[in-house]
Amino acid sequence: MKNTWRSIWIMTFASLAVWVAAYVIARLVPPAFAQAVEEEEPIGAPVKEQEELPPDLRQSADNNVSFPVDI
Repeated sequence: MKNTWRSIWIMTFASLAVWVAAYVIARLVPPAFAQAVEEEEPIGAPVKEQEELPPDLRQSADNNVSFPVDI
């Protein structure tokens, strides 16, 4: 019985320590610390805008698949 209560107290203090550490990190560490990386230029060629497909190609048979449902 004594060993069980010792485990309960250890888990209680450990969970309290983790909670306090998370609270301190969330409140005291400035949010800009994680975003302190200098801005870099984009890698590769600029992305071109996609062409708008005509309605015939947008509504092809592959896009309108339906399955029969048994009632």
